[in-house]
Parts: sequence; structure tokens; C-alpha cells
Amino acid sequence: MRKRPRKPVGVSGTIWITAAGPEFQTVPFPDTKEEIEAYIVRAFASRVLPSGLVIRSVHQNKENDFDFTVKTSDGSKCLELMEVAPLENVRGSYEAAPSTYNPYDFASYILGKALGKSSRYEGVKKSKIVLLLYVTDWSFSLSETTISLLQYWLTTNPHVFEYVFLYEPTGTNDGTTRLLAPTPKVHWATFDPECYRDNEVRNLSPTGWRMVKTDG
Repeated sequence: MRKRPRKPVGVSGTIWITAAGPEFQTVPFPDTKEEIEAYIVRAFASRVLPSGLVIRSVHQNKENDFDFTVKTSDGSKCLELMEVAPLENVRGSYEAAPSTYNPYDFASYILGKALGKSSRYEGVKKSKIVLLLYVTDWSFSLSETTISLLQYWLTTNPHVFEYVFLYEPTGTNDGTTRLLAPTPKVHWATFDPECYRDNEVRNLSPTGWRMVKTDG
């Protein structure tokens, strides 16, 4: 059996403050695309989701199909994954990714990728499709502004997804989950995305923390 190629992956984790100083505990991502996706989905499915949905079982599908089929408290659903990693804009390398980004442009990029996936499934005789966005590198961690922009645009742009979630792992089986869609339209009645067009987000590298002693 031919071994699947390794997939590049980013760096994520949690900083622990100990007597010896800050300790960065990295997320132990597996090697291949299939293994990484299974790792993400197992962690994502291990908790009650922001929508109240509970995932009761997970089945990883073969290629040329939806990534997973999940049985939930609301019946069976198709689960499609999408990593948030605009590597084509940073010379194909996580290491080359800048620590700053424009949230308006970043959210626009993610939306375009999500709508591209949606267009692939138009006319497919399957309903209840869930899109799971996930992040593996700290430099691509989504700010609150980026999340709000995505929630707004996923409400005001048509797509095939019943739910869109974001999962950012912070440790083995630990992470944060956000519901990106659906959200109540009334929440966005006065929201103006253009107010954030010139914003900048700076993510702090978790690998560079140091303990510094000060006098007094």
C-alpha cells in the first residue's frame, strides 16, 4: 500500500506560565491530510456546538465525496472541511506568513473560498451540508472583526451550507468553536463592513514569549 504524502501544517498551541517561564505546548498534528482532517473533526465533534447541535458519530468518506458523514442530534449531515491558510499569498509557506493582516481582505478571501465550495455542490441532491473552517497556524488565527465580517457576509450571500463553523485547535482535543452561519439577520441591520476596510490585525507569535525579571 502506497504511503500518503505528508501535508505541510502550521503551528498552534497553548502558552503555559510555569515557575521556569513560559512554556509553549504545540498541537500534535498528524502527518497526512486525511489524518489531520480526522484529528480536527474528532476534536470539533467532542463538544456541544454553538448552535446546540450534537455530533454523535463521525465517518470519514473516501475521495471524490464529502469529507465526512456525521450523525447528529438533528439527523445525518455531510461535513466538508476547509483549512484557512492563504499560502498562495505567502510563497506557499507557513513560516513566511506575516503576523499582521487586513481583516476585511482576509474575510473576503475566506468568503470567496467558501462560496467556491458552495458552487461545487449546487444541484447536488443532498441537503444538510455543514462547512467546517479550521486553522492550524497562529498567524492565520481569526480576529473578532474577521469573524464578524464572515458572519455578516455568510448571512447576506446565498450558499448551500446549513451551518458554517470555525474551529481553532489550542491543544490535544482542545480548541475554540464559533458559529459563522446561520446568524439572525436582525443582528446585522446596522452593520457596515466598509468601516473595517482599513483595519489591521496583529497576531502575537506564541513561540517567542520570554519571562523578564524587573526590579522592584
